[in-house]
Amino acid sequence: MQVLLANNLMMAYNQAEAGQPTFAFVEDGFTKLPEFEMMLALFNALDVRWVSVMDDMNSDPARRSSPLLNVGAGIFELTKSDSPRQFIQYYDMMVNAPRRNQPASRSAAPAQRVAPKSNKMILIGSSTGGVEALRKVLGGFPIDCPPTLIVQHTGKNFGQGLVSLLDRICPAKVVSAQDNLPIEAGCVYVAAGQTRHFGMSQRKPLRTRQKDGPPISGHMPSVDALFTSAVPFARDVVATILTGMGQDGAKGLLELRKAGARTFAQDEQSSVVYGMPRVAWENGGAEKQISLSRMATTLLQACKT
Repeated sequence: MQVLLANNLMMAYNQAEAGQPTFAFVEDGFTKLPEFEMMLALFNALDVRWVSVMDDMNSDPARRSSPLLNVGAGIFELTKSDSPRQFIQYYDMMVNAPRRNQPASRSAAPAQRVAPKSNKMILIGSSTGGVEALRKVLGGFPIDCPPTLIVQHTGKNFGQGLVSLLDRICPAKVVSAQDNLPIEAGCVYVAAGQTRHFGMSQRKPLRTRQKDGPPISGHMPSVDALFTSAVPFARDVVATILTGMGQDGAKGLLELRKAGARTFAQDEQSSVVYGMPRVAWENGGAEKQISLSRMATTLLQACKT
């Protein structure tokens, strides 16, 4: 048996991505960090079983206060004072549980999953809970999906990890947001953990743009910045706001809708945090609320019209 040790989340993420472990013991303090969302998504993608380890029985488990952990993941806890036998029992129980089928790679994607020809593009904004939401949405996109631009709030060191994770499961090509890239079908551009805002050029042929400036709606990069940059081309835009805390993106979504874009928001039942989608719905920015399970289909269908 090979055992890997990590004393910070970045090291843990890199080791898990490279080594694809069978099981992980995670100190409960790590699970309280916002960046642990990335670890959860990677564990899910790799089907890694994990258990949180608390300091003692009087500790308050992170899952009681974290919406990310309160949806079924990491519900079993150990303490540092538990016996080695108890750790082994947890390990055996979790490792021997039936494993799910691994998702197909891009090369194995069914040939019939082809998007209808369209001039539309898709814009997505997300925050807390968004990593897993993006996995589910992009996993439902075909290999030649409409060009898709995304802003996801995440820690500054985890942006490239998110791109690699999404590229692992998405039939289309997922790339990190950069300046002056051509906006093309079959490509997903992700801005996460970067120090500049992400948007698009103001004339055709459309290209990506990154701009310096202060945070907008409290975030860098900002969903509002992405949405606002697309207002001149709103009639060719399908935009949505997924789960997240705060209100970033709601104002920009409203501007897009007023200019002729199709706009949606994730519904409360399927949102880990019903913050950003709620504001977008209440201010009229979203024309309809959609469950996460139907989001990919809804966005693709909207691109047909």
